[in-house]
Amino acid sequence: MDFGKLPLFSLMSQRMSWLGKRQQVLAHNIANANTPGYRAQDVKEPTFKEMMKGSAPSNVRMAVTHVSHMGDGQPAPEVFKVVEDRDAEVALTGNSVTLEDQVTKVAKAAMDHQVTVNLYRKHISMIKMALGRPGT
Repeated sequence: MDFGKLPLFSLMSQRMSWLGKRQQVLAHNIANANTPGYRAQDVKEPTFKEMMKGSAPSNVRMAVTHVSHMGDGQPAPEVFKVVEDRDAEVALTGNSVTLEDQVTKVAKAAMDHQVTVNLYRKHISMIKMALGRPGT
């Protein structure tokens, strides 16, 4: 059974993808903490409405890189939007990365990731129990 086709598992997968992208952007911010003029970035979290409407990552189309490829001819939409963190304080060097804020965001993303993993595991175990195979 492909659990990715179930709406609940699809939403959890989207959440994990978003958290992974956010960790990547936050790590990039931390790496550029001393770069003059660098502006901190963050990843915009898709809203529930966007996810249900179909503009979220679960409905990503195949990218067409050549005219003879199958598809609708439209490029694949941007999955997650990376935006400038407007709440960040800008230093005299023009850099807006505050290490304390970035580390806090990284820790929150790690906790959110762990919660999502635990939910995923719990739902898999409930499905196994319903099928009569709790130990497998």
